[in-house]
Amino acid sequence: NQPDFVKERLKLFEILKKDHQLPFAVTDKKGNTNNVITVRVADGRTVKGEVWKTTPYQVAAEISPELAESAVVAKVNGELWDLDRPLEGDSILELLTFDNEEAQAVYWHSSAHVLGEAMELYYGGHLCYGPPIENGFYYDTFIGDRAVSSTELSALEDICKTIIKEKQPFERLEVSKEVLLEMFKYNKFKCRILNEKVNTPTTTVYRCGPLIDLCKGPHVRHTGKIKTIKIFKNSSTYWEGNPK
Repeated sequence: NQPDFVKERLKLFEILKKDHQLPFAVTDKKGNTNNVITVRVADGRTVKGEVWKTTPYQVAAEISPELAESAVVAKVNGELWDLDRPLEGDSILELLTFDNEEAQAVYWHSSAHVLGEAMELYYGGHLCYGPPIENGFYYDTFIGDRAVSSTELSALEDICKTIIKEKQPFERLEVSKEVLLEMFKYNKFKCRILNEKVNTPTTTVYRCGPLIDLCKGPHVRHTGKIKTIKIFKNSSTYWEGNPK
C-alpha cells in the first residue's frame, strides 16, 4: 500500500502536469508562427523538427532505430537533456551511449530513483539524498527509530525488479518553489533542500511511477532501460553528517 503522502503528491503532480500541457508557438520578426527547427546531429546531417514537440529520441529514431535504443541520454547545445524532452529551438544534438562517463552517471542516477521508489513502498520513509557515485548509487531515507536489516535487501531488490519490468517513464516538470514546498511538506529534508539550496523561482521534479523527487535530471527514458539492480549493503548515517 502507498503511504498517504505518496497519494497526495501524485494528485498535485497530475494537476500541475495538466497546467503545463498548453500549446506552444514561436513567432518570427513579422509575427508569423514558425514552429520549424533545425537539428544538427554529430555526424553533420540535419533533421527538421517542430519546436516544443520533437524530441532527441524521435530524431535518433529517424536516423537509426538501433542508435535510438542504445542511447542513454542526449546532449543539446552542450547541455545534458532527456531523450523524451521536447527541443526548445534549433539544436546541435549528441546522443550518448553507456560507454560515455556522463551517460553512466545518468544511468546510475536513474537507478537511484528506482531504489528510492522501492524504499518508499517498503519502508514508507522520507527520502533524503539519492545521487550517483562512481560505478553505482545510493539513497538515504529517514525511517525514525526503525532499523534496516541486511535480510531485507532481497525484498527491496524484488520491488526494484518489478519497477524495472513496468518500464515506468521518467517525466520532468518545472514547478515553482512555493508549490514544491507544499508538495513536500511532509518531508523536512526536502523542504530544507528547497529552502537552502534552491535559489531560483522554479526548479524541476521527476516522476517515475509513484515516486516524485526533487531532481535536476536528466534521466533515462524509462525504468526498463535499467536492466538489473544489485543492492550490496546498507548503513546508518546522519543527515549531512550532523548528529544533531
